[in-house]
Amino acid sequence: MKMKLTMNKEADRREAETDELAGIIHQRTFNLMSSGRMMCSEAVLSVLNQGLGGGLPPDLAMKVAAGFPEGIGGSGCTCGALTGGVISLGLFLSESASKPAGRGKAMAASGRLHHDFKSRFGSTCCRVLLKNGLQEGSGPRFKDCCDRGGWVAQHTARMILAERPELSHQANQPFLRRRDSIITIGLKKAFYTLYALLCP
Repeated sequence: MKMKLTMNKEADRREAETDELAGIIHQRTFNLMSSGRMMCSEAVLSVLNQGLGGGLPPDLAMKVAAGFPEGIGGSGCTCGALTGGVISLGLFLSESASKPAGRGKAMAASGRLHHDFKSRFGSTCCRVLLKNGLQEGSGPRFKDCCDRGGWVAQHTARMILAERPELSHQANQPFLRRRDSIITIGLKKAFYTLYALLCP
């Protein structure tokens, strides 16, 4: 009986750690999107990769996700946040590209993420999501996108940590807890623009 109670306490502690970390991942993703620093797919993949130690250099993660915002290159198709989550699941859960069985966990998790996203938001299509947001009067479309990006990152993190709980102990807390402001981003852009003009 005592061992069962100890196991339950340990499971509760792990679940609380996962909940806290997933919440921080949600906030960081929302922050990167709302500050204008990154778009949906870029923010989701970057936060999960850098926050949980996915191994991709940050610039490479941005390049990998660059074509997916606004429903794949602005076409309004699959939500960029969702595609960022699917890429992240592949990064963390696939075992080997050379073995067909090595992609099984990533594929199963991606299917669950797609299903959960559609159940929560009513569609996976960027164009439909934006239209629905306007019709329901749920606030500016941009905030809705940031909310969806945060949700996808949080939900994906939970799925990754369920399979790989050891990642919670090596999370990059300084990166995940950093906050960017629109003003800071604007000043950096202005500085780099001025620098480029003055120093060709």
